[in-house]
Amino acid sequence: MSGTLLQRVKSRLFLRSRRRAAHLLDGHYASIHRGSSLDFDDLREYAPGDAIADIDWKATARAGSTLVRRWQDERRHRVCFIVDSGRNMAAHSRGGDPKRDIAVSVTGTLGYLAIRHGDEVGLLAGDSVRITTRPFRTGEAALERMLRDIHDGATLEAPVSDTRALLERARRTLRHRALVVVVTDEIELDEELETSVLALCAQHELFWVEIADTDPTEANRRDARIYDVAGDWELPAALREHAGLRRQFAEQYRERRERLRAVLEHRGATVARIERGDDAVPVLLRALKARQHARR
Repeated sequence: MSGTLLQRVKSRLFLRSRRRAAHLLDGHYASIHRGSSLDFDDLREYAPGDAIADIDWKATARAGSTLVRRWQDERRHRVCFIVDSGRNMAAHSRGGDPKRDIAVSVTGTLGYLAIRHGDEVGLLAGDSVRITTRPFRTGEAALERMLRDIHDGATLEAPVSDTRALLERARRTLRHRALVVVVTDEIELDEELETSVLALCAQHELFWVEIADTDPTEANRRDARIYDVAGDWELPAALREHAGLRRQFAEQYRERRERLRAVLEHRGATVARIERGDDAVPVLLRALKARQHARR
């Protein structure tokens, strides 16, 4: 497909109404900093939840639609993307799409909405060997470089993934309050991960995006090779066809997923789970809308 990675993301986002999405983002960011500065910046359209005192009645009369004042303190925030770009993300998702493509879509969608909102975006991505950081910037060119880092890093030749190391780096280096967006595949909740999650939730707003693993027991995959890209082991067909093992796998899979979600939501984090590329934008918009209502 021709065009930049960001152009591909924008084409999908425009189909889902960028204007409505931007309003959802306004409501989400309102929870990061309380109050507003005295430095007037510009005007934007009214969104549910805006303070009546911020409405510019003269500008509203001239424009024919309700406009509110936007202040510099409200507008300039930071969004830090923590993205797994290791070998695990070279695998396929539950819906059959490459996980790295979904990670690009998630980062591109939220990143584009952020810079349209006037905010800065930064990146912390990597694997078990290397970690790439991109400083906070506001332009599309900077966002495109971040998307390229994610896309080009997640290959079958890359080192295995290590989301825990990325979270620990973020915990130690992110000094100022930000919206932290974690994009990862499904990982086990252990003591180390829970400690990092709790620390990030205490200091930042956390948005956890989980890209679902392939289900090795699905009937439409019975004739395909199922192997672990991190461990290079292959699942024998006899095990995949065993009804008892399939039930046990499904139960453990559900319990693991629900336990992680419970810990995240208990700490006020926003959680989204994406199974296929086409679901990325609508799932993200629903998550933003739910977060907006939860903060009122």
